Amino acid sequence: MHNLPRAEVRNLLNRIADRDDQASRRLYSVYQPQLFAYVRYRVWSDMSAEEITMDSLFIAFSKPAAYNGLSEFSTWLCGIANNRIRQWQRDMATELETEELTAAIADKHGNLDWNVLTGIEQDEATQAILVCIDKLPASQREAIYRTAVEEEGLAEASRDMEVPEGTLKSRLFHARQRIRDCLARAFGPDYLGGNRG
Repeated sequence: MHNLPRAEVRNLLNRIADRDDQASRRLYSVYQPQLFAYVRYRVWSDMSAEEITMDSLFIAFSKPAAYNGLSEFSTWLCGIANNRIRQWQRDMATELETEELTAAIADKHGNLDWNVLTGIEQDEATQAILVCIDKLPASQREAIYRTAVEEEGLAEASRDMEVPEGTLKSRLFHARQRIRDCLARAFGPDYLGGNRG
């Protein structure tokens, strides 16, 4: 994920606090496409992903002083988006009735002639992985996002995150370990192919 220098981000946020529309447009143009890609990866609806992205940016722009500069601005935005995604998931769970759920599954998976259970299990596993990623510390979550979602190489990701490549490798190792442990707790130790060790 491309990030502006933190000093520039803080300057733009200060200008946004003073109602400078050009500063808003600058941050929007840099971060909206990346944030949308992050949200869309986690939400099955383009329309919902766009709404969550816009809500997240609105929250960030309406409270610019809340960004403390301790993490990359993109990481902070993803944190806001994660909260909106969780709210969206709760809303979807309460709104969908059985018929609507069946229709949504049919739309997503096509003709229901094939084994629907396999598709549902894959969706469940994907959601479990995303929940496990959400539980990671911010630095590990960003490392996973940059390398797995953005498909950045180690050199590029470590440069963007402003950490040595060895630190990034360590974060990825520990993140993968935490994800494995989280999935083992969710699905049982045999889910990942038996016991490790």
